[in-house]
Amino acid sequence: MKKSIYYILIAMAAVAVSCVKDKSTFNLTKVSPIVIDTTGLPASYIVFQFDTLRVAPGIQLEGKDPAGLRYQWTMNAFGGYERVVGNEQQLNARITENPVTTAYALILRVTDTATNLKAFFSWNINVVSPFGEGLIVADTKDGVNSDVSLVMAYNFTSAFLTDSATARTFLHAYSKANGDQPVPGLVKQLNYMRYNTMKDITLLTDQSFIRMNPNSYQATVKDNALFLLPPATIKPDGIQTAIVRNQHQYLINNGKGYGRYGNNEQFGYSFLAPDAAGYVTQQICGLQSPASNLQTGGILYDEKNNRFLMLPKMTSMSNPLVAFRPVDYSDPAPAFDPGTMGNKTCVAMMEGYDQRIVAIMKDRGSDRYYACQVKLTEPMTGKMGVAMNDLGNNPEIAAAKFFTCSTAEQVLFYATESKVYATTTEIGSPATTNLRYTVPAGHKITGMKMYAGGGRMYLPNPNAPGDWQQKQTAMSDNRLLVLSTYNEATKEGRIVTIPLELLGVGGLVADPAYIKTYGGFGRITAFSPQAL
Repeated sequence: MKKSIYYILIAMAAVAVSCVKDKSTFNLTKVSPIVIDTTGLPASYIVFQFDTLRVAPGIQLEGKDPAGLRYQWTMNAFGGYERVVGNEQQLNARITENPVTTAYALILRVTDTATNLKAFFSWNINVVSPFGEGLIVADTKDGVNSDVSLVMAYNFTSAFLTDSATARTFLHAYSKANGDQPVPGLVKQLNYMRYNTMKDITLLTDQSFIRMNPNSYQATVKDNALFLLPPATIKPDGIQTAIVRNQHQYLINNGKGYGRYGNNEQFGYSFLAPDAAGYVTQQICGLQSPASNLQTGGILYDEKNNRFLMLPKMTSMSNPLVAFRPVDYSDPAPAFDPGTMGNKTCVAMMEGYDQRIVAIMKDRGSDRYYACQVKLTEPMTGKMGVAMNDLGNNPEIAAAKFFTCSTAEQVLFYATESKVYATTTEIGSPATTNLRYTVPAGHKITGMKMYAGGGRMYLPNPNAPGDWQQKQTAMSDNRLLVLSTYNEATKEGRIVTIPLELLGVGGLVADPAYIKTYGGFGRITAFSPQAL
């Protein structure tokens, strides 16, 4: 033990002597810093999966030639994920990462090979599915066949936090995904359906039902394959989907209604009539967010017997249709009897305010129109026909081709080929009608819907309506009117979005700065939201 201590003391002394003898100065060399200049570059990017991301920062090595710098770009995520996407000063990389809700980190590492000095910079990268949330658009260029495109933009896509150049239209998505083959026939309606991980899009042409995968836009099944028991005749009449709650979908084939619920990929048997009178329908509508205690999911109109019939509860799609209770005229009396509508046909049906179904009725022998509201919050009473607005004196009502409304107000919009009118339908108040929008010369309206989906829009600030810098942001859901228009001379179809600025009167924004257009289509025949 003593010997060990002795050797340790000798070693310490040697170190001390060597320190005293070394009286020279250190050889100091100035290290040039690496400067990553990101002036003019955003702090984050939104990129579609499989698109190319380009980032070009300025790189400087003060006082020295930057030729000795080494670069590495990586995409990083939680859990240790890292992929090298570039080794040049400027990034030009195809992004293959999966779309997720949290942003990836793009990290640039710059190394001075002479000194091993390093510098870092990072950006947030939001990867968006090329077939994610947006607006599905069907159009035709030849009047015989169709194609389907997807518009992903600030108005329709929740992941887009600003209205910027990230907006993109995936033109001809269907034909590109299906061997350059178009949709045979003209698409007259289309609907997106989602329940948990089960998603699909159904197209109704003038001759077929065609289903496609919303993740790829590839066609999957058609016609008989959509039904548990194939119908004798395929004659597409209509389709409507509720995707907000208790997801379900209704379809009309050859005058009969069908339904599917939840994970069911096929429609069951057609709904049976509640009695021996039978039924024939062209219009069907279910509620997007029905109350849990409702005994019905919506209604259809029986053209054969001039009556409304209630649809069975969503979870009981195999049950028969339900007739309305005999009308109860005791005070307060309802406005009409849903079970006896007279010689009227139903030209449109949609969900309105306060869980009401709004049906646009027309006298079969004249151009007299009515907006009938059927309230479904108390489905087993005789007072469900809550309002009937006579539209006979509305301007250009006989020329109306399209009807829609918002669940946020008691207003009906109707459109001719060139104009959009709004008429109030509030119970107990006199109706007023106003012209709200006129399309530019040469364009004709080919479709109109109140948008019900994700996305955002800009509205004028009430305190500074003329100052774009003080604009406000609002959600698009039930506040954005969507039109499709067509110019016969240029053969171009467009989607036009007009924010609903003032609720209660159908006050569409008038300032053209807030109206968006998306072009590049042929004649648009149908459009509908695609959710996440």
